[in-house]
Amino acid sequence: MPADPQGRDPKTLWQDQEPETDPVTLDHVHNLARRVDRKTRFLPLAIGASLLFVGFTAGKVWFGAYDPLQRVTAVLMAIGASATYFIVYRMEFPPRDPAEPVSAYLRSRLQRKLSYRQGGWVWAMLPLLPVILIAGYRAVSNEHGQLWPRIAPFAIWGAAWVFLAVRMRIRARQTRAQLQELDALLER
Repeated sequence: MPADPQGRDPKTLWQDQEPETDPVTLDHVHNLARRVDRKTRFLPLAIGASLLFVGFTAGKVWFGAYDPLQRVTAVLMAIGASATYFIVYRMEFPPRDPAEPVSAYLRSRLQRKLSYRQGGWVWAMLPLLPVILIAGYRAVSNEHGQLWPRIAPFAIWGAAWVFLAVRMRIRARQTRAQLQELDALLER
């Protein structure tokens, strides 16, 4: 059974169509994808360097431990940081189906980034909570010395969390704008 009942050549069918007034080329979508990729290009390198630093710090805590709680802290630090970086990597670089069009992949990636930046980053930080709680317990239970040096790390952690929350809000706005730009390109 022929595809065209009138027997016309498919090439002539395409040639007879009127060109779009504002065509969306694949280059527009690819440029947007490159712009998104450019911003996350060094993320795997930063994750690797951070994991090396955390591994070094956990090893130093492990070998300098004088009680079992410090060894548990070292192990939880290594496991928590690894889990956090794995979650961040999976959120930033979702798996891609090779048959999936770049526009669909870019849209799903931007939507995932947006959900991560609108509060999903807190879930990514949860594996670090046991280490923070144990370190807090150790700092408060230590009765030697002044109080300020014992709580200074928690003040730094609190400031880092506030900085991260503000940064994620700004990045969420940027990601939302990129998603709207992609939707506008695809609606044409």
